[in-house]
Amino acid sequence: MDIKQKKSSGPDGSDPLIDGIIGGREYFRKNGSTIVACVAAAVIIGGGVLFYNNMKETNIRKAQEYFGIAIMDYNAGEIDQALKSFTTVANDHRSTPLGAMSAFMMGSIYLQQKDPDQAITWFEAAVSGGEAGFVRGQALEGLATAYEEKGDVSNAIRHLERALRDRSAAHRRNEVRWKLALLNKDNASVAGNYCRELIADTLATAYHNKAENLLAAVGAVK
Repeated sequence: MDIKQKKSSGPDGSDPLIDGIIGGREYFRKNGSTIVACVAAAVIIGGGVLFYNNMKETNIRKAQEYFGIAIMDYNAGEIDQALKSFTTVANDHRSTPLGAMSAFMMGSIYLQQKDPDQAITWFEAAVSGGEAGFVRGQALEGLATAYEEKGDVSNAIRHLERALRDRSAAHRRNEVRWKLALLNKDNASVAGNYCRELIADTLATAYHNKAENLLAAVGAVK
């Protein structure tokens, strides 16, 4: 019995297990408020994350609902009603993909209505949206068209150049290069470069003849 007790005791005869319990209790007594605060903070943060996720899901559902209504109104020719719903999504859910899409749709509608200033406002909102996605490149093209409607060719060119560099507009690369060639027709060197790029691109066969004709028209040397 004495031998077992000595084996489980420390050099000074103390019991490590008992000492650990006493030490832990003493530590908690001194730092209890800090520990409780940390646990409470963890619980609050965990609850906050769950609340945020629930709110995010609710916002997405609302955005989907209003966007769906807007599309139905748009297809039915109820443009004013569609604009109201698109505005709700674009303003209240601007950080979602549907917010960017709604802003793009509004820019497109105002462009069709020959209101380039409003179109520019909403296309810019689509471009700067938190999750613009593939809409970004199309919105940049929309901005270029709106500025061209206003007679502001330099801004139209600037936004098309941005679209050309934007990955989301990669599938529109040939169309954008052709528009840039046309807008730069008074600058033979720049227009010629875009035309030559199109002619050299085997995926741009639809623009080969157009580019060759424009190249000849601007007098650029091949």
